[in-house]
This record gives sequence, C-alpha cells and structure tokens, in this order.
Amino acid sequence: MNKYKRLGKNTLLVFIGNAGSKLIGLVMLPFYTSWLSVEDYGVTDIINVYVSFLVSIVSCCIAESIFIFPKGQKVEKQKQYFSSGIVFVLQAFFVSFLLFGTVDFVSSIYGFSNSFTDYLWLIYGLMAATLLQQFFQQFTRSIDKMIVYGMAGIVLTLLTAICSFILIPLKGVVGYVLSLILANLFTGVYSFFFSGSYKYCSPGSVNNEYCREMLQYSVPLIPNGVMWWLVNALNRPIMETYVGLHGIGLFAVANKFPGIIAMIFTIFVSSWQISVLEEYGKDGYASFYNKIFRGVLLILLVLLVIVTFISKWLVSFFTSSDYLDAWIYIPVLTLGIFFSCVSGLAGSTFSAVRKSRYFFYSSVYGGLSSIVFNFLLIPLWGIWGAVLSVVLSFMVMSVSRVAYSWTYVKLTHIPRLLLMLLLTCIYIVSVCLTGSANSLVAGFITIGLLLLLNCDLLHLLKRKIIKRYIAK
Repeated sequence: MNKYKRLGKNTLLVFIGNAGSKLIGLVMLPFYTSWLSVEDYGVTDIINVYVSFLVSIVSCCIAESIFIFPKGQKVEKQKQYFSSGIVFVLQAFFVSFLLFGTVDFVSSIYGFSNSFTDYLWLIYGLMAATLLQQFFQQFTRSIDKMIVYGMAGIVLTLLTAICSFILIPLKGVVGYVLSLILANLFTGVYSFFFSGSYKYCSPGSVNNEYCREMLQYSVPLIPNGVMWWLVNALNRPIMETYVGLHGIGLFAVANKFPGIIAMIFTIFVSSWQISVLEEYGKDGYASFYNKIFRGVLLILLVLLVIVTFISKWLVSFFTSSDYLDAWIYIPVLTLGIFFSCVSGLAGSTFSAVRKSRYFFYSSVYGGLSSIVFNFLLIPLWGIWGAVLSVVLSFMVMSVSRVAYSWTYVKLTHIPRLLLMLLLTCIYIVSVCLTGSANSLVAGFITIGLLLLLNCDLLHLLKRKIIKRYIAK
C-alpha cells in the first residue's frame, strides 16, 4: 500500500480507536453534572489525575514498548515480547497491591483522610484496568490488527456510557469509577481475544532479556510523563496563590478549546508513528518526512488563525457571560498547543531509532522551563503569566526535540517554516493587543499568505488528487 494512503488509513482507524474514549467525558458531561454534586465531580477529576499518573509509574510505560518492539518481528519473537510483558505487568500489579495495602494500613492507624485514601482501592482497580486495556490495545496495534484497534475505542466508549447510566444514579462517585473499571476491563478482554493476542501468550516464551530490552526503552519515558504533567498542571496551585480560583476558572475554560486540537493531533501522531517506524531507513524517507511535517504545520497554523478569529464566539456559545473574558487567552494557549504538536512530530523519530532518552532530555528541558516560567511570570502577570509559561515551556521542548532529531533526519525549508510561524504570531498579537477577535480581513490575509508560502505543497496535493480520483 502507498505510504501516504497507509498513513491516512491508519490515522482514520487510530482516530476511531481513540476519539470516542477521549470525547466521552465531554459528551457525558451533562449527565455527570446532573447526578454528581460539584464536590463529587471534583473527586472524580482528582481520581482520574491519580490514575493517569500512577499508570505510568507502576507500568514503567511498558505499553509504549509493547507497540514498538514486536512490530514487524517474526511470530516467535512477538510471543516472547508479549508474554514477557504480561509477566511484568502482573508483577507490577502485585508490588503496587502491597504498596497500596501499606498506605491503607498506615492511613487507618493514623487517621489520614483525603481523596486518595478514601478511594484507595477504587483508584487501584481503575489503574489496573486502565493499564491492561492500554497494554492489550497497543499490542493489537503492533501486530497490525488496526480494525480491532479501532473497534476497541468504540467498545470502550459504549461500555463507559452504558455502565455510567446504570451505576452513577445508584452509587454516585463510586458508580462513576466502577463504570470506568468495567469498561476498561471488558475492552481489554475484547482486544485480547478479537485480535488473536491470546495466541501470543505462552509461559514458555517468557524471556527476561526481552523484558529488560522493553524496559530500557520505556523507563526513560516515565520522567517524560512527569515533565509533561509539570508543563500542563503545575500552574494551577501557583495561580491559586496569586490570582485565586476565579483566575483558574477562566484559564480552564480557555484551555478547553486548544485541548481539542491537541486531542486530535495526538491521534494523528499515533498513526504517524506507525508510518515513521515502517518508512525510516528507506529511500525517500527524508522527503516523505519533510512533506508531512510541513503539511501538518500548515494545517495547525491555519487552525490557529481560525481559532483566534472565533475565540470570542466559542466562549460565548459554550459558556455563560461570566466566562467571556476567557476568550483572549485562547489564541496564545493554542500557540502553545502548536509547539506541543511540533514536539510530537519530531519525537516520532526517537521511536524509530529507539533512542527514548531524547524524550527524557527534551521533557526535562520543558519541565524545568515550566517551573522557572511559572514561578517567575505568574506573580508578575497573573493569568497571562500562566499562559505565556505554557507557550514558552512547549517551545523549549519542541526546539530541543527538533535539534535531537536533526542527527537522523534534517528538516528542510526552515526559513519558510519560521516565516509561517512569524505571520501567525503577528496576527495573534494584534488580536490580543486590540482586544478584538473580529479581524476577519486580517485573518483571511494571514491564511492566504500561509497557503502562498506552501503553494508547491498544495500543487503536489492537487496533482495527487487529480491522479487518484479524476484522471481515472
């Protein structure tokens, strides 16, 4: 299959596999808030934060390795990787069970009580179910069962909705967590059997060397996850001190809309990673990489201009008038998402060459930048300080990843890419300084210039479309 067509197909299937589970929280929000009090909904959010953090720590991010290492290998090797990974996951469950038991024992003796200790075993259950689901679904992607991978996302979405409708009215917060546990468990079982993964599970295939090889790749990804958390979440407690909960509310609303772009792009990166793994080292890879890289950046910058233009409308349409002031932060936060996407594109090279330490190095730079910028800028400029910290931290991370990936594949058209970014930034700054998102003419001019700078790429796309659909 043509590499561009395969990338498109994989993107669609990965989108199906991930979009539902990503959007279910938004779609179900009216139902959740009708049955859960504000405090209860806050508890569910905290539980999800704990789980997302613990899954990476407890599993040592092995789900990432179970996608990378078995891919393209002979069946016997795939069995060894998969079986060894399962044994490690079971060991991780046992060790974490002992640690959770210790926390439960100590907290009961000394009377500790908070959201973590109060829902300790629900957190453990959701962590375990989520890890199993991710592990099996990633292996499904590794052995190229992409239809099953896509269907798993639909199964997870439907089961989450069904279980929520049944359990939340009965059990509240507990019902919410139980619905997620059951949905993840059954989705994991679906992936395991319908992809044929059970055929790769063999006690005799367990190999400590293969397990060690996967961990050598995945362990450096743990700090990567922690650093991403620092970039995305550290600003909240600092903002509470300097701008209060009202400021955090405005920031959270403004951050919702760029988050949609980030979610969609994350799905694209999952399929992009497949193409990079398959094409790296082949003739024409550098040209393929640069065309996709420039094309994606063009799409992101055009989206950034569009989001900037409609930002005030978005806030007024989706929220009450109390949140209208949040619109002005959306364009700059979306610029931060742009740099985050650049990081994801450049970082795919590290998976192809199996140099995960570069994920670690670049994430450390981003995390440290976040600490410095947040503590420096928020006391000075409040919400704007937090917004600028997000942009600067992601920019540092993206520049470092592009620099590290330069050894393996060099970017072309750098001046053109920088000019595209400069034009977009000028438009954003003008909108923020004038306090008006109604600059329709300026927005069209900016988009027109972006397209003009990439007329060669658009001409190539036009020729492919004509050849594919019209010339036949």
